[in-house]
Amino acid sequence: MLELSSITKCFKKNCVINDMSLSLPKGLHLLTGPNGAGKTTLLRILAGVIAPTTGQVSLNGMFLPNDSVRFKAHMGYLPQNFGIYPEMTAQKFLKYFAELKGIPAAVASAKVEEVMDIAQISSFHNKTLRDWTKGMRQKVGIAQGLLNDPDLLLMDEPLSGLDPEERFYFCNLFSRLSSERIVLLSTHIISELTALADSIMLLHKEKLRFKGPISVMIDTARSFVWQATLSEDEWHDKKNELVVSALRADKGLYEIRIISDVRPELTGVCSVDPTLEDAYIYLVSQGDSE
Repeated sequence: MLELSSITKCFKKNCVINDMSLSLPKGLHLLTGPNGAGKTTLLRILAGVIAPTTGQVSLNGMFLPNDSVRFKAHMGYLPQNFGIYPEMTAQKFLKYFAELKGIPAAVASAKVEEVMDIAQISSFHNKTLRDWTKGMRQKVGIAQGLLNDPDLLLMDEPLSGLDPEERFYFCNLFSRLSSERIVLLSTHIISELTALADSIMLLHKEKLRFKGPISVMIDTARSFVWQATLSEDEWHDKKNELVVSALRADKGLYEIRIISDVRPELTGVCSVDPTLEDAYIYLVSQGDSE
């Protein structure tokens, strides 16, 4: 169990996270929210990279920062900006990380081969990392996070740079891994993980605006989503007054989905069932209105 107790993080007078408490059991958990919401800061706190201003983090009875060494031995982490040593091959790079993680030399080579196979990079093991694409380097980052078979796997935008087929593979990989550990992914790419995730958290303006099953998050926007088709003149006249979650323009007409607590005063508007994207926009707009 991963537990956060009253976590606050401030940089000078600017608080990024304010009095956050939550518990995460084994499973696949998504962390999303607008840019600048504090997602990366939260993952850096959970990884022990930075300390919270106040509050405490624990994993299965190990606490940060008191049990930092033991905590990190049970944690794998992919930062958003994952650095590489371009002159190294993937194999040498991962062996170096295995040493940093304290993995015994007798088993390190086999473990490196295992995670390279899992991350689908075995065929490139002798190619120096400077010659790898962004997506291939991302796979190396995912692989190093798996080296110590962690109880807590933290991944910051792990699907970035991957093509659709690779994203499908890694979404299912994270789902399989979550049966035995806590997997927390910070990502903007949530639609591909909708059917796989056990819970989703939306962070916005210092606070968790939602934590729970994706189906429940979608339901938060029920009765607050509307659809209308506007002429070009109507659209340009009304667009600054509306919170729009989706728009499709076709032959001078604008089909829009609107987030509103009350029925918009538009011709032909009708209530529609919410999507995950609608719920995201609804919760963010609620935070903006505070």
